[in-house]
Amino acid sequence: MAGRAPRAPLVGTALRWAAILGAAGFAAGFLGPMVLDPESNIGPVIGVLFSGPGGALAGLLLGALFAGLPVPAATRPRALFAACALLVLGTLYACLPAPAVRGYVIEARVRACEKPPQRTDASLAAWEEALTRVTWARPPANWREAATRNVEAAPGVVLTMHIERKRAILRHRRPWDRGATSAGSWIEADESHAYYDAAEGSDCAAYLSRPRALYWPIVDPRDDPTQPSPEWPPTDALGFLQLQPLGPVPEEYRRLIER
Repeated sequence: MAGRAPRAPLVGTALRWAAILGAAGFAAGFLGPMVLDPESNIGPVIGVLFSGPGGALAGLLLGALFAGLPVPAATRPRALFAACALLVLGTLYACLPAPAVRGYVIEARVRACEKPPQRTDASLAAWEEALTRVTWARPPANWREAATRNVEAAPGVVLTMHIERKRAILRHRRPWDRGATSAGSWIEADESHAYYDAAEGSDCAAYLSRPRALYWPIVDPRDDPTQPSPEWPPTDALGFLQLQPLGPVPEEYRRLIER
């Protein structure tokens, strides 16, 4: 019929679109995580397993569709370019890293208090059981004595805290806001956890009289005044007892949650 655009060869067009979109999806999924989220352990998996094969399948279907439609010849390369652009941008967006949880500000009250040596026997039993499952590490001959000695010398207490709500402190990792910090929303909670606290010495009465308050369970070793042992099992008091130190909310985080 006069004036009607000719159809393109079906198989050739479908295969060409599949190859081009598959390559675009593979490249975006292969390189995107390495550039946008270098801390991720996913690496090129997105390109190999998802965006590459997905792009090839989408290209096969779109190529067959456009080959069968009576569209002007100049429209097909534009449509292919638009499909590639959408695939690449969508893949790169999916590769953007979500904020990492730096830790949680907790609002909690003290439920119980005990001296660190009261937990020595239970911790010894737990580490002894762990050693029966591990063949790649040889513990020091005197690790039990060293751990027990360090726990007895710990100047603080072990607090069982009842957490009533908590709020995540987030570290952003996208290229345009990498390193920025923000606070998530408050999350209602009803849970109890044990922490180590030495702010008021080893007198449990001082801790049990505390009102409900905000705390920061320290998660970054640079914020922890203790020096953990490089040995396994750990012989430092906190590592051996598997406790986080509990501290006041840092001023920069307090400003975030008060906004």
